[in-house]
Amino acid sequence: MSLFTRRRSGPIAWPDLLTMLQKGNFAATVEALRDLDESQRAELGHKLVALRGDAGTWFNAQQATAYAVAAVGCVSTAAKAVTVIARRGWPWSAIQPQPVLRAAADRGVPWLGELATRLAGKLPRDGGSLPPWRLVADLVVATGVPVPTGERFVDGWLLSLQLAERDKVVLDKLRGSPFTDVLLPHAFERDGIAATIGGHDPDTGKWITWPGILFAVAALVEEGRFPRADILDRCLDALLAGRPKAVLHAFVSFHDKLAPTEAEVAERTTIYLKLLSDAMGSVATMAQKALKNAEAAGGLELESLLDASRTVLTRSEKGLVKAQLIWLEKLAKRHPARVAEIAEVVAVAADHPDVQARDRSAAFLAKHAVPGATDVQVVTPEPDLLTGPVGAADMPEPIATPDELAEEIAALDQTDWQTVPFERVLAAVVRMHAADPVGLRAAIAPVLQRAHNRIGDGWWGSEGHWRTVAMFTAVLNKAAGLPFVLDDAARALKGTPADLRLGNSYAKLQGVLTIRLAEIVMRLSTDPVPSLVATPTLVNGLLDPAALVERLARAEREGWQPWKHDLRQALYRLPADADPDTLRQARTLTSDAGRTLVEWLETGGAGRPDVRVVRVHRQRAERGRYLEWLPESRFYATSSPDRSGLDPYWLTELAAPPVVNGDSDGLGLAALWPAVLPSQREIVAACLLPLIAGAADLDSGRGNVQLLPLLADLAGPVGPATLTAVAYGLAATQADERIAALDALMALGGTDEFDGGELGAQLARMAGTKLIVLSRVVTQLEEAGRIAPALTWRIAAGALGGLLPAETSRLAPGPAITPPASAAPLTRAAVRAAARDLAAAIGSAGASGSTGATAASGAAVRGGGGGADGKAHVTPRGLPDLLTLASTTAAASGSRGEVPGLADLAARKGSTRLVVEAKRLQRTLTTT
Repeated sequence: MSLFTRRRSGPIAWPDLLTMLQKGNFAATVEALRDLDESQRAELGHKLVALRGDAGTWFNAQQATAYAVAAVGCVSTAAKAVTVIARRGWPWSAIQPQPVLRAAADRGVPWLGELATRLAGKLPRDGGSLPPWRLVADLVVATGVPVPTGERFVDGWLLSLQLAERDKVVLDKLRGSPFTDVLLPHAFERDGIAATIGGHDPDTGKWITWPGILFAVAALVEEGRFPRADILDRCLDALLAGRPKAVLHAFVSFHDKLAPTEAEVAERTTIYLKLLSDAMGSVATMAQKALKNAEAAGGLELESLLDASRTVLTRSEKGLVKAQLIWLEKLAKRHPARVAEIAEVVAVAADHPDVQARDRSAAFLAKHAVPGATDVQVVTPEPDLLTGPVGAADMPEPIATPDELAEEIAALDQTDWQTVPFERVLAAVVRMHAADPVGLRAAIAPVLQRAHNRIGDGWWGSEGHWRTVAMFTAVLNKAAGLPFVLDDAARALKGTPADLRLGNSYAKLQGVLTIRLAEIVMRLSTDPVPSLVATPTLVNGLLDPAALVERLARAEREGWQPWKHDLRQALYRLPADADPDTLRQARTLTSDAGRTLVEWLETGGAGRPDVRVVRVHRQRAERGRYLEWLPESRFYATSSPDRSGLDPYWLTELAAPPVVNGDSDGLGLAALWPAVLPSQREIVAACLLPLIAGAADLDSGRGNVQLLPLLADLAGPVGPATLTAVAYGLAATQADERIAALDALMALGGTDEFDGGELGAQLARMAGTKLIVLSRVVTQLEEAGRIAPALTWRIAAGALGGLLPAETSRLAPGPAITPPASAAPLTRAAVRAAARDLAAAIGSAGASGSTGATAASGAAVRGGGGGADGKAHVTPRGLPDLLTLASTTAAASGSRGEVPGLADLAARKGSTRLVVEAKRLQRTLTTT
C-alpha cells in the first residue's frame, strides 16, 4: 500500500503544517501540499525559510524527510530549499528520497536538478554517511542533470560500493551503477577506491581482506568495458602520488591483478624506474619485479637501470637492496663487456648499513678484480654518544592571576593529562581560593560551564579513570561555586589508595591522586590553607627537601597546619637522600608536620623495596568467556617493602595478579603516576608495566609506551621492572611507540646503574617464549647501535647468550623466570650474580675478554630455559638480524670475547643466514 493515498481538501494553515513537520509525518505533509496553488505554497515557503531552530537540535530521519518535502513543495528556489534542508538535519539525518521526489512531481518543480547539484556540493567530506549521498544520487537520476564529479559525491559513490560484502556484489553494483562511466576516472584520485572488503579464505579458514572495488575494476577491464592502458596508467599515477600506506598496498594488489605484460612495462619504464627509486618499500619491490621481467624480454636499457640502481642501493630496505644486487650480478654475467660499469654501481653498496649488502658488494668487486675492492673492513672503535643523566627542569613559575588560571583550565580540556599543568592548576586553585574566592569564581566558572562541568574526561575511561576525573572536576566546580558531589570525596577519604584501585593492584598511585583531590574538595572551604606543600619543584615530580622545610616553616609562622594527605604526598616526592644541612634545618621545626618530616628524612623515606619480576599465565578459557585476546603469559612485577622505611600508603607493596588480565585502570591518567613517587623508579615501572606490555602482546596494540620516557626522568635504581618495561616497549606493535622506547633506552643507558647484559637476558627470555617479536626489537637496537655501539653490543650479547644455547639443544625455552612453588622469584640481585662473570668483563671500546653473555645466558637457562616443556624449538624471527647487529656493534666498539652457543652454531655446515651470521660474529669476536 502506498504511503501517499490520503488527500486533504483545502489549504493547510502554517501551525498545522509545522506540527506535521515537528512530528516527522512526511506522508501527511506530501498529501497536505498536493493541491495547493503557488500563492499558498509561497506563503508557507516564506515562513519555512524564516523558521530557525536552536543550535545543536537533532532531527530524526522522519523529521528531516518531512522538512525536505516541505522545502521542495513550498519554497521558490533551489537555494532556499537547500537552506531549509540543511537547517533541519541534513546531511546527518537520513532523508528518504521517495517522498521528496513525489512532492516535487506533484508540484512540477523546475529546479530539482539544481537542487541536486547544490546538495552534492554540501555532502560530508570523505564520504560521510551513505543516506545523504543516496538522496542526491536519486535526485540526479530522476532529473537527468550531469553527474556531479566533485570529490564529495565521488566519495559517497565509493562508499556505496564499499558496503557490499562480496566480490560478486561489488562487481554487479559497479556494472549496474549509472555513475560508473563518469565517476570511475575521478575515483582513482580518491582513497576510497582502495577500500577493502573481507571474508574467510577457503584454503586456510582465516579472515582475509582485499581491495574489493579495485578488483571489480580489474574484472571490468578484462571484460573490455574500460581501456586497459588507461586503467594501468591511472594505477601507476596513484602509486606515484604518495598516498597513505594502506592505499598504496591496495594499488599494489590491483597492479598485480592487472598483471601488465613485458611490453606494457617497457612502454612505461620511466614511471617504473621512478617507483623503484623513490616509492615506499612494497611499491618499489613491485616495480623491481616488473622491470626484471621487462629487462629479460629486452625492454629496458641497461644505462637507465644502472642509473636507478645507484639510488636503490642507498635505500634502507634490506630485501630490496639484496634483490637489486642479485639482479646486477646476473646482468654482469649477461653483459661481460660492461662489468666495469656495473661494478661502479655495485660499489655504492659497500657502505650500506646492512652488513649482508656490504658483503655481497665486496664479494662482487673482489670477484671481478676491481681495484681497491676488499672483503676486509678496518673499523675504528667508536665511543658511545650517550650524554648520561640529565637533570629534570625546574617547575614553571606559579600561575599568577585568576584569568591565567582560567586559560590553563581551558587548555587542560584539550590536551592529555600531564603533571606540570595538573600541579600548577591545583596549587593555583588552593592559593587563590584562600586569597580571593570571589575573583576566582568569576574567572573560572564560565570556562567550566562551557565544558559542561567536566574537564579532561575524554570519550572513554575505566571506573578508576572516571572517579579521579570526577574528583578533579569537583575541585574546580567547588572553587567556581558550581554544583558538585561531596559524598564521593567523603567516601574516598575514609580509605587508602589501595582501597581505590578497583581491582587493579597496580593503580595505587592513582589512588593517591584521588585521595589528594578528595581532601581538597573537603577542606577547600572548611579548612582553607594559603598553599599546598606537595607541589613539586622539578617537572618530574621531585620536591626539593629545602623547599619543603621552608614551606613548613612558613606554616608555623602563619599558624596553619598542612593538610594530612597533601603532606604525605610531599614526603613521597622527596629524594631518597637529603643533605645534612637540610636535615639540620628540618630539626628546627616544632610542628607535627615538621617532626614528621624529620622522621622521614632520618629514616630515608620508603627505603629501597625488593622488586622482582614474575611470569603469569592466562586463565584457561571458561564457558561463556572469550580470553583469546589476552596473551598466553605476561611478565608482572612484585615488590616487598623495605621494613626499615616509612610507607604510610604501602605504595611499595605490590603483588602480581594470579592470571593475566586486561586491566587498564587509570590508562588515561597514568602519565601522572610517576610524579606521585618520583624517587622510586622501580615501583613506578612496576605499576606501569601492564600498560606498557599491552602495546606489545595484545593484538590491538592497546598500551602506552609513551610513558617509558617518564621513567627515564625519575630517580632510583634501574632494576628488573624498568628493564622489562623497556623490553616490552622495544617490541611494541606500533612504530611510534617503539621509537619512544628507544628514546627511553638511550636516556637510561647513560646511567651508571643500567645493565645492558641484563636487558638482553630479559629480551632472550621473552623472545624465546614468544612473548615478544624479536625482529621489532632488533630494528630499534640497530638505531641504538649507531649512537651507542658498546651499549648495544652488551644488550645483543646478553640476548644471544640466552637464545643461542636453545639453537644448539633444539629445544624451546621453558617458562622463563616463573619459578617452581619452592623457588623464589628472580630478583635483580640474582640476575646480577648470574651475569657477573661475563658482564664485568665487558669494557669500553677495544676491551678484550668475556662479553657478558655467558653468565647472562646461564641466568636465562636457570630461569627456566633448556626445553623444560619439551616443545620443539622454533628459531625466533629476527635472530639472524640480532647476530648481524652483534657483529656490527662488536666491531664498532672493539669488543671481543665469547658468547655461549655461538661456537657450536658457527661450526655447523650449511649456508643458511643463521649459520652465516653466526660465523661472521665468531670471526669478529676472535679477530685480534
